[in-house]
Amino acid sequence: MRAVGRVAALAALVPCILGSAAPGAFALPSGGTTATDAKIMTSALAAEPALPDAAAEPGMAAEPGTTRQAQQGKVTLALASVSPKAAEATGKRAKVQITGTVENHTGHQLTGLTVRMRYSGTPLTSRSQIERYAAGQPSALLAGVGRKPVPLAKAAAPNGAQAFALSAKTGDIGMRGFGVYPVGVEVVNAAQEVVAGVITFVTFAPKAGEVKPVKVGWVWPLIDRQHRTTAQAFTDDDLNTQMGKDGRLSGLVNAAATTKTPVTWAIDPALLDDATQMASGSYEVQALREDASAKKPKSANAENWLKTLKQAMRTDSYFSLPYADPDVVALVRNEQYNQISLAYRNMQVATNVLGALPSTPMAWPPSGVAGPSTLKQLVKGRWLGNGPILMSSDKAFTPPTGGYTPNAVTTAEIDNRSHTVLTYDDTLSDILDQNTQAPGGKALTEQRFLAETAMITAERPQTAGRTLVVAPGRHWNPPADLARQLLADTTSVPWLKAETLDKVARTHPEQRQQKSYPDEYQGYELGPGYLDQVHRIQQEANSFASIVVNSPSPVYERAVLRLESVSWRGKPSAAYAARRRVSSELADDTGRVRVISGQTGLAGNSGMVHITVANDLPDQTVRVIVNVASENTAKLQIGKLEGRSPIDLKPGDKVTRNLPVTANGNGRFRLLVQLQSATGDDYGDPHVITVRTTGYGRTSLVITGGALAVLFVGVGVRAMRARRRRKAEAAGDGRTGTEPATGAPGPYYPGAEPLVAGDSGLPEPGTGAPAGAGITGGPGTPAGASATAVADAPAGLSTGLPAGTGPATGANASAGIPAGLAEYPLGPAEDAAPTEYGSAEYRSSEPASGAGTPGTGTVVSGAAARRHASGNGTGPTPLPGADSRATVRDGRPPAGAEPSADGADAGAGPPASGEWTEAGGWFGTRSGNGSGSGSGTSAGSGAGTGHATGPGAEPDPGPASGSGNAGNGTVPGSGTSADGDGRGR
Repeated sequence: MRAVGRVAALAALVPCILGSAAPGAFALPSGGTTATDAKIMTSALAAEPALPDAAAEPGMAAEPGTTRQAQQGKVTLALASVSPKAAEATGKRAKVQITGTVENHTGHQLTGLTVRMRYSGTPLTSRSQIERYAAGQPSALLAGVGRKPVPLAKAAAPNGAQAFALSAKTGDIGMRGFGVYPVGVEVVNAAQEVVAGVITFVTFAPKAGEVKPVKVGWVWPLIDRQHRTTAQAFTDDDLNTQMGKDGRLSGLVNAAATTKTPVTWAIDPALLDDATQMASGSYEVQALREDASAKKPKSANAENWLKTLKQAMRTDSYFSLPYADPDVVALVRNEQYNQISLAYRNMQVATNVLGALPSTPMAWPPSGVAGPSTLKQLVKGRWLGNGPILMSSDKAFTPPTGGYTPNAVTTAEIDNRSHTVLTYDDTLSDILDQNTQAPGGKALTEQRFLAETAMITAERPQTAGRTLVVAPGRHWNPPADLARQLLADTTSVPWLKAETLDKVARTHPEQRQQKSYPDEYQGYELGPGYLDQVHRIQQEANSFASIVVNSPSPVYERAVLRLESVSWRGKPSAAYAARRRVSSELADDTGRVRVISGQTGLAGNSGMVHITVANDLPDQTVRVIVNVASENTAKLQIGKLEGRSPIDLKPGDKVTRNLPVTANGNGRFRLLVQLQSATGDDYGDPHVITVRTTGYGRTSLVITGGALAVLFVGVGVRAMRARRRRKAEAAGDGRTGTEPATGAPGPYYPGAEPLVAGDSGLPEPGTGAPAGAGITGGPGTPAGASATAVADAPAGLSTGLPAGTGPATGANASAGIPAGLAEYPLGPAEDAAPTEYGSAEYRSSEPASGAGTPGTGTVVSGAAARRHASGNGTGPTPLPGADSRATVRDGRPPAGAEPSADGADAGAGPPASGEWTEAGGWFGTRSGNGSGSGSGTSAGSGAGTGHATGPGAEPDPGPASGSGNAGNGTVPGSGTSADGDGRGR
């Protein structure tokens, strides 16, 4: 039992020991932490200066207004209200009233619990004193004790709680003049041991005209951490909650909308962009480390929040941060100046959503500090102009001598020029940034704010024109009623006067010494490795954006800007996951615009390669140029790509273009297909198309096809002959069609016998017209020509001799051959056609006319009409010309076995033609055509064609032509001819 008693006594003594060792164990420094937490926070702010702008999650700070005292049985004390805001000597404000709640979390009965007030009648004299008292314990710092303690019977029970109310007159406390007076509340047990306590402040108002009020400008931040990776993908649905009833963002907007205190809104365009996206339709939510996503409906909270914001800002000014509030210090350190420009360029989102331009261009670097290079970049762009830079008073500048709070306006040398700087009060920012959502936090924060501003005024009470800027942290999370009350206090207490920030910026600056950027801050910036990875994503995003046509917003540009937000400070794991998400989605979208052609083959050394480009993006039209190069230009040459360039592809389109190529040899060759933007920048990696070539070209295929055709024809011919043979045998004539041919071969075959006289188609010797006799019926027949000569001549010669040939003379006269023909015999006199050739028949004779004396054309007739055709003509009298002849080969003569046609003509007459037909025999029917033409006295020509027709014959005309050179009228000119060939079976 003695041991138990000693333990109980020691337990009761612990609070007293802790109270003397740590006097602030029960107090709430800086408006909301215990003394232990205060020490931790003080060191954290020194060692981790970027943490206030590292987007610490709400609720992470210590609980203000409570005494988390594990060693003292967890008895908690929370203040609910302190009044008045500005105490006075008389009237309603002459009584100080404090309300709150005490809770017993020890699990044991605590008998004799009471709560009482402690105070001091001496006003504090400095802001540092306020800080010390806020971190202290009432029993150690406040001598005055309230006369009416309140018993806490309900709170004495295990897990019990009880509300209380304490009051005291201002005169009893000792409040007499303008100043800040500390007032404490403590809970004691039956042994009068302190088990909980807290110190707050009451400000005694000055008399009228006693002080010059300080002009206060509020910065009202609407900034949040990043909630999106890409345009449609949200990482959470937290914004929907914050914009709803009792949400952080909703509370800030409602507080400003329900008071008349002017504020200057500091707005992140990315937040407005997110809200607009949520309010415009459904959206996807996918956590950073999860694969599954959830589709959310259109957010009514976001839509209402935007409407309320626009109404609240109607009479207020605002300035816009760069899009997504980038870590400009880190970007400048890594020389990524272009990203800063892009972030400022996307400030246009705020203008589009709010429908008004920023009234106060202003820059606000992270944590309110920046080095010379960063400041230079901020003022360099046209987006800031002469607008002020909002910076920390204590971190960026040295304190003035004299121990007073300096004015908010000063200047800084930036790039050898003086630039206006607005400094905000760091102490007030720290007070407001505490976790005021915890029990008791609102009352302590409001009273500390009033005390600090009253002390600033009391430092120089009669100095007019003093200015003060209040800028809570970027992610300030106050209760809506606290934010509203702070704004109301600014306009209601007599030592403050609310002003807009732009009016504060126009006041006279107070010169101060600028500090250099602290080296230890660099450790909390976004690192160079991380930013290098983001920069690579930006380059890929630029490539993708370069092909998108008429995009409503820069593709992936804002996604990259979100990755560079200062809100990723202190969150490396989340930043890494977000970066990977953006990179993966960008790679997927980039791959949706691609060349889909693969390996192709050429059946020869040339042909077409089909290149197909596909756009599989769901809702974006792209414009690309297809650039093709041969990897081995010596082996594979390429032509010009067909079709128009560049190519526009709507969502889901596929377009094919043909590329002519020529290969030198067989094998596999590679084409490198590079897509490019309309400006010529490469898009993605080159696509490889393998071209496989073989030796079978078009010519080879034609030859192969022709050979096959000849083969089939040959087989068909043999089949037809066999069929005829079988028919003949079936007829019973005994002929098989294979017996040796009878009769003589053609006259021009090697070894051929001469033709039988009279079968040549020419007059036989001795049967022609008598000497001196002409042939009647032609225009040039001499007078007195006998009719007998005409009758003896072949039918084809009755009108065929040209006029002016004169009488036949010499040896040929007896044969009836004109003298002009005697020099050019057509064959042996005794040539005779084989009997199986059949009889000769004259078909037709046509007169002809020429430019000279009209003449006629004659076709030599006879059994060999298939072989010979000649044209004769005359020029104008008295210039007779010799004949011109063309010879047509008969049948299938051996090469070189026939004489060529020859002759000369001087002014051949108009053409004449006729056809000789020979029927019968296995050669079928053959015919010969001849014509002669000429003009003037200088030239003559003749032409002949041969045809084979009839059963079993192959019609194959063979034209032949001859021409004669000029004659002088008495000597024939020389003549040449070309042979034609007509084949018959």
